[in-house]
Amino acid sequence: GDNLIKDEGAISIGLNTTWASLEILDLENNRFGDKGAAMIGKNRTWSKLIRLNLSSNEIGDEGALSIGSNTTWTKLEVLCLQRNLIRHQGAKAIGQNTQWVNLTKLSLSENIIRDKGAIEIGRNRVWTELEELLLDDNVIGNDGAKALGENTTWRNLKVLSLANNKIGDEGAISIGSNKTWVDLEHLNLQENKVGEKGAAALKSNSAWKNLSWLNYDQKYRW
Repeated sequence: GDNLIKDEGAISIGLNTTWASLEILDLENNRFGDKGAAMIGKNRTWSKLIRLNLSSNEIGDEGALSIGSNTTWTKLEVLCLQRNLIRHQGAKAIGQNTQWVNLTKLSLSENIIRDKGAIEIGRNRVWTELEELLLDDNVIGNDGAKALGENTTWRNLKVLSLANNKIGDEGAISIGSNKTWVDLEHLNLQENKVGEKGAAALKSNSAWKNLSWLNYDQKYRW
């Protein structure tokens, strides 16, 4: 990470056919976009890849679509794509991947996935090992939050971060009604639009017996 790799360099990396034992690829904070990310997503050599960090680049839906379509990375546990330009189509491709059965962490914070993207993530039925889901600063509102709250697959979820979105009472009530996340420890809804009803739903959840950190604000009151 922290170099000046542009699309040409990322394409060259993606074309690699010799790193059969590669487990960690960290290209955070470079300057490549969809073309570079698309070629990385098309790689079929890195069958042992466990961690992929492409944060802080210029990746949009085209690059995210290629990454989400990869069927080789069956051992992938951590995928970090925060601070890019991914919208709902890219989020859809990622959420629909059926090969990442070992995924424990997904970070899409600081993108633009909006409600449509969050709905597609919430529809995922494969990530049974997911422990951390980070979707801060994505213009997600009540519809997206409702879809996330209705997910019953993420039985091992420990961290859910939805800070700096547009979630109000309706979304918070859906999240607060979830009974599947029995291992939840950390819930961040700071800088949203949660009011009294949403706060009451969050505080009344009886399944989150391991919750040690809950953050929301009620500065938006009508």
